[in-house]
Amino acid sequence: MRFLALAATIFALTGLTGSAFAEHHGETSHGPLGEVPSTVMPSLWHHSAEFEQEVIEVTDGVWVAVGFALANSIMVEGDDGVVIIDVTESVEEAERVWAAFSEVTDKPIVALIYTHNHADHVLGGRGFVPEGDIPAYSHSSTNYYLDRFINIVRPIIGNRSARMFGTFLPTGPEGMVNDGIGPFLSAGGNNEATIGVIRPNTTFDNVLDVEIAGIQFHMEHAPGETNDQILVWLPEKRVLFPGDNVYRAFPNLYTIRGTPYRDVAAWTQSIDTMRALQPEYLVPSHTRPLTGEAEIADTLLAYRDAIQFVHDQTIRGMNRGLSPDELVEDVVLPDHLRTHPFLLEHYGTVEWSVRNIFGGYLGWFNGDAASLSPAPVAERANAIVNLGGGVAETMTALRTASSNSEHRWAAELATYILVVDPANEEARMIKADSLRQLGYGSVSPAGRNYYLTQALELEGALDMGDDSVAAAPDPSITDSFPIRSILGSLPVGLNPARAAGKDITVGFRFTDTDETFTIHVRNSVADLQEGFPEEPDVAIAMTRKVWFEIMTRQRSLPLSIATFEMRVTTGALTIPKLIEFLTLFGSDE
Repeated sequence: MRFLALAATIFALTGLTGSAFAEHHGETSHGPLGEVPSTVMPSLWHHSAEFEQEVIEVTDGVWVAVGFALANSIMVEGDDGVVIIDVTESVEEAERVWAAFSEVTDKPIVALIYTHNHADHVLGGRGFVPEGDIPAYSHSSTNYYLDRFINIVRPIIGNRSARMFGTFLPTGPEGMVNDGIGPFLSAGGNNEATIGVIRPNTTFDNVLDVEIAGIQFHMEHAPGETNDQILVWLPEKRVLFPGDNVYRAFPNLYTIRGTPYRDVAAWTQSIDTMRALQPEYLVPSHTRPLTGEAEIADTLLAYRDAIQFVHDQTIRGMNRGLSPDELVEDVVLPDHLRTHPFLLEHYGTVEWSVRNIFGGYLGWFNGDAASLSPAPVAERANAIVNLGGGVAETMTALRTASSNSEHRWAAELATYILVVDPANEEARMIKADSLRQLGYGSVSPAGRNYYLTQALELEGALDMGDDSVAAAPDPSITDSFPIRSILGSLPVGLNPARAAGKDITVGFRFTDTDETFTIHVRNSVADLQEGFPEEPDVAIAMTRKVWFEIMTRQRSLPLSIATFEMRVTTGALTIPKLIEFLTLFGSDE
């Protein structure tokens, strides 16, 4: 029986799936050394200098910690305390940042501000404030997005995130160089890292002006990379904190780990709101700060123009009838934007953005009726291989494509061969090599890491199973996330073949919160509803902590029943019925 490993979900939606980079802890630099290797694009290699680890004084009373974690953490010093903007992805990283900040001032932390819900900005709160009792400001929707961390698509998002961020790649010229918006990920996965959430408790819808520790803070809803994104503005100091709406890389208008549609037009408008403030200092939550009104004005203008250009020209091409594959060839940034230092494709790419905009407006259908119901994958692969003269002749074409450095075509052709002949090791190795070469040629670390990770998977050096990503939850997690979100992972894990013809109703009662739920499995569908069923086949009662730990495999189900930490009632055959119910969820393996 395979349970969904829900603890990993905390990082999955935002890509924080862990890192094997513990050796970086304590280093002061993650920048490039020596000559640019042939396996790394030069601009990406030099981009690592952006994450040299240090605490930078931006202006009087404002510091930013760069290079300690994926995201920056910012400290604003007031009369009788400090305010921390964004708290990193883990308790351990937050503690390291706070230790560095404490060398600057001995004033206590009096408030936290979250620019948005992404895990690298919110999950390290208790590393700054262990007791968790502190005002924490955010947009009013941030708690909603935090709840979605316990997510129904956790397994696939987790694995795609691990590939995108190079979670399990070696560090160096043939592996992970940097992560585009930060030096590395340092939470979950191969590292021991702790989630320590302090929930937002002081929220607003549109605008909030407030004085904290004698400093005037203006916070404003500014949707972009996330719907709950806010900007933070210090009018007296003319310092702007844009969150993740601006950083030194082409914006991630789409992330290849998978994401809901990001409203590109709203993102442009949010940058216009920032431009109107005419900041003297710009302190992104990723990459290094900028100083000088003129340079910041130029950067914000170029950033918003690049986003609008990609949006508008994609729509223009769509209205001309171009398909996504045609659009990515058609939409190319003009030189003055393409070469701007804040728009190099060191995180997002124009190609991925174009495809996302098309899908956001029109969905998956490309407009060609031939794609409405295409041939099944196996049929298509067989037809292509047969057109090539069979596996042997197609292998000759594959070898030729590989030797001619036609790596994109070689990877695709090898994929068809492997559908037809899954045991073809030569095709598998050629595909792995093609992906590796594509990775070496990628300026986007997200693309590079994904290519290189899948190459390792093809070679059998890495197994990305459901439990390849994990993080140790702080005890506050069980109190922080709604139990419905945790239970919600069960219905989408139902195995329809096992559940065919089944009719089982299980009632859940959580004794510490008085919440009740019903899951009714009826003929290959699992229906989750609030409330306790009138006549359940199985009734179970426990605390949310016990169920959470059972679901995350930290606690034994049989032992929990034997020790009465989980109470199972309603008949002599209840235990077998519960076991039958649980075995309906999971893969066919």
